[in-house]
Amino acid sequence: MEDPKVFDVELNGQSVRVSEHTIKFARVFHLVYPGSPPPLNITIAENTDGVKFWTSIPEGRQEEAELAGKVIAAYIREYRRNQLCATTTDKKLPAPNLFG
Repeated sequence: MEDPKVFDVELNGQSVRVSEHTIKFARVFHLVYPGSPPPLNITIAENTDGVKFWTSIPEGRQEEAELAGKVIAAYIREYRRNQLCATTTDKKLPAPNLFG
């Protein structure tokens, strides 16, 4: 199952377009805000203690990166969960007759 490559999430009451890219084995998310805020690029980094965290590329918009990262992670988890709950049917079976 593949994650969506382009999707919208809600951040601070506005719809933000997110696209996923892979750069040298790193997942990078590019966020485009409506209106004036400049686009934001974020990825998951790991500190010296091995703890993972969301960070902006380039650094400097850490608060935004952490908030957006949590929203994106929740969206992807929900997307995956919904994909696993898909209902399948056997098209070889005739549809039941509701009138007879």
